[in-house]
Amino acid sequence: MSNPRAIRFRSSLARRVSSGAVAVLVVGLGALAAAPAAWAREDGGQPVTVTVPEHTLPPGQAALACTGAGGGALGNNPTLHPGDQLACTGTGFRANEQVATSLGRGRELATLTADQDGTARADISLPANLGAGRRTLTFAGRDSDRTAGFAFTVTIVANLPVGGGGGSGGGGSLPRTGFDVLGLVGAGVALVVVGVVMTTVGRRRVRLRQAAAGEARR
Repeated sequence: MSNPRAIRFRSSLARRVSSGAVAVLVVGLGALAAAPAAWAREDGGQPVTVTVPEHTLPPGQAALACTGAGGGALGNNPTLHPGDQLACTGTGFRANEQVATSLGRGRELATLTADQDGTARADISLPANLGAGRRTLTFAGRDSDRTAGFAFTVTIVANLPVGGGGGSGGGGSLPRTGFDVLGLVGAGVALVVVGVVMTTVGRRRVRLRQAAAGEARR
């Protein structure tokens, strides 16, 4: 047969342990930050406030994906040109944190603000003076210290006007392939002129020799 005093003692102890655990829960979570509150009730009917941190950090790591201005896929390490337009999305950052974008040291771009899901979006135009070679667009979270990059290769293509001079229409353009066409043409013309001069001088010397030989025979 159960002892009534023992039953009452165990019931009282259970209530005290439950109340102590709730108090520890409230104090521990309340120290995090002010945020939306969720309500619960303990066995005795008393309301308990459970706070949830507002600026949570998504699990995993940050990632950055970019497409062309029209939404076309660029693939891995695409070849781009100065002035190209990119639509980029960075994920995995802290909610509402500032995200800095750059193309390397000394080439800082805009500063973005991540949304509640930790996503930062930006339309980026590659600078006209961006040099050729491998480049990396970087998104860096200032609070989370998370960084994500998008690697690509820059190729420079200059246009060489063909016909039309300074006219307003009809003139086309050809891609410049990396060497000076006008310089080669000038060098060729110079070689031709030198060849003509040397040929003329040689013929004159032959005539002079022939004339001298004729005079000697007389």
